[in-house]
Amino acid sequence: MHEMRFWWVRHAPVKGNDGRCYGNNDVDCDVSEISKFSNLANVLPENSFVYSSQLSRTIKTLRATEDQGFTGVSHNIDKNFAEQNLGLWAGLKYEDLDEKTQKLGVYHPNWLCDPNHTPPEGESYNDLYLRVVNGLKKIINKGSSGDYVIFSHGGPIKAAISFALSTSPEASLPFRIDNISISRLDFIENCWQIKFINLIP
Repeated sequence: MHEMRFWWVRHAPVKGNDGRCYGNNDVDCDVSEISKFSNLANVLPENSFVYSSQLSRTIKTLRATEDQGFTGVSHNIDKNFAEQNLGLWAGLKYEDLDEKTQKLGVYHPNWLCDPNHTPPEGESYNDLYLRVVNGLKKIINKGSSGDYVIFSHGGPIKAAISFALSTSPEASLPFRIDNISISRLDFIENCWQIKFINLIP
């Protein structure tokens, strides 16, 4: 049986986050709570194919998990799994972003802005969805059964859930994806199965 098990892990909390949205800005994360990464390492399967975005907070989360015993076959960096590029909006406080999007008529209650809207010099959530799907399809087309652990971000994980559900990109936006949580999506005989979402080990 052809079975690919995707374990999506959201990165550790941004260090010193004061209520700002960072998008794909490369900011540091806090990996000081060792027990969280020990718990994560105990749940993730050994000898997995490992992927992460190019952003340091996903790579640092991976390294902290490896320090607690997690082992992967390989580590592949894939920019398709990075967070949404917010362009000139990156670094804004959430309250300021809400005010800005409301004035523009592109406010969304479950995301940074309307999924169709492209922030200045950035990308829309729908653009993010398409590149996440592109990254997933590249892995699937390689055709190897096994476990795939992807250290990523809230936006791409939600996009992967929508893809697995065969729904619109924004359908999964209401899902909560916590830091250092796992969401598992299995691709078995060309059919998606969602095992769990936002498991905190």
